[in-house]
Amino acid sequence: MEKYVLKGAVTELIATFDDQERLDTGMYENQCDYQLDAGIKGLFCNGLAGESLYTTMEEKKTMTEIAVKKAAGKIPVVGNIAEMRLCDAKKMLEIYVAAGVDGICITQPYVLAYTPDLLYQFYSELAAMTQLPVYVYNAPQTSNTLSPGLVDKIVNNNDNVIGYKDSTQDIIHLQTMMAGVKKDKHFECISGSDATIYPTLAIGGCGIISLISAVFPKPIIDVCEVYFQGDAKGAFEIQKKILDIRTALKGAPFLAGYKYAASLIDLPLGTVRNPLSDAADSQKQVIKKNLKRLELI
Repeated sequence: MEKYVLKGAVTELIATFDDQERLDTGMYENQCDYQLDAGIKGLFCNGLAGESLYTTMEEKKTMTEIAVKKAAGKIPVVGNIAEMRLCDAKKMLEIYVAAGVDGICITQPYVLAYTPDLLYQFYSELAAMTQLPVYVYNAPQTSNTLSPGLVDKIVNNNDNVIGYKDSTQDIIHLQTMMAGVKKDKHFECISGSDATIYPTLAIGGCGIISLISAVFPKPIIDVCEVYFQGDAKGAFEIQKKILDIRTALKGAPFLAGYKYAASLIDLPLGTVRNPLSDAADSQKQVIKKNLKRLELI
């Protein structure tokens, strides 16, 4: 049986700030415990939805060390690199290796446009620095969406690049990329959007790095497990419910809806960090109503 680093439902951990926007390690530890108790299959640290663009390297280091300690080797922990400068990306990689993560994910540089050659060099130089498994993260919000051909080039030409976190929500892109991966290469295609879990699994993917599971892990675990058991129809029915949950949680800007929903199930995840905004009272009312309709609270 082929051994996967990531398979099934993996949670993108959320940064936890107190009312003064300071990192609250107690809340972060509780979040990790909640995920482990739920049966999640992996932890993803410092993703874009984990406010990685609003946290310091020291804070990222602290959160990663907590996740690794809590996981205790029972489930894998992957550290995400989201840095503008290659030198900072290298520092972050060193922090992750020292913390004892099981894998590295690399997000492309953001805001400014980079040529495919420069992006290939960015990924390849970082991958060459470690023997850990490496995942390519394709995040369109960076303004540097990787083409299927560029993803394949990075994967095929770097032995330890073994996976891909896809947030394009583009099924044509995903199929084209999958077709270009070398046939003899171990490859883990992971959905980066809760909206595309089922189609990713259907074309040979192996799981999801989920934000919904930070609050409601059960449906995310279920859609993967039901699919792996061979019940594609049943998995699609769960995916439809997940789409409704996703819509409900996106009733406030960015992470605000997720953090508010967590507060409703006694899982405090704190506030968002300025200049992000928390959910307004009117948004909270709608979110709460929809979560009750979905029988989640």
